[in-house]
Amino acid sequence: MLQHLYLVRHAHAESDAPSDALRPLSPKGHRQCDRLVKAFFRNQQIQTPAIWQSGLLRARQTAEALAQGLDITAPLEQRDGLAPYDNPSDIADRLNALDHSCLVAGHEPNLSLLASLLIAGHDNFQRIVFPKASILCLSRMKVGPQATPWQIEWHLSHKHFK
Repeated sequence: MLQHLYLVRHAHAESDAPSDALRPLSPKGHRQCDRLVKAFFRNQQIQTPAIWQSGLLRARQTAEALAQGLDITAPLEQRDGLAPYDNPSDIADRLNALDHSCLVAGHEPNLSLLASLLIAGHDNFQRIVFPKASILCLSRMKVGPQATPWQIEWHLSHKHFK
């Protein structure tokens, strides 16, 4: 079975909030999400039965915007290990154990380290940098407990759809 992993960096957020965890998307961030939704709705390229997001408001709002706009009915699940400076090892292990596709909304530098860990097996340095409102699609073949290594399918940001 072909499995996809969509790593999404949150869209632009307000700088003024009671705490970093409560920073909402800005009007600019909502426009960035709208661009992604319009682009991917046309081709139905993002389909997944699972959506994971960090506990920070801006990632949840980005995941909600994508889910709603792309008609993804999967429930949003908050997961530890996706905050900006979390160690990506645990979340990588959980993603590697999945037998279905998943969309993951998070932050930098965690997503860069996570992608490096999934692709290369270590996170010694950031191989992929995520602009705000960007999506990296990884894929692999998975049959039972066996799977091929993750490969990059594409990496696009809202700027590609201006």
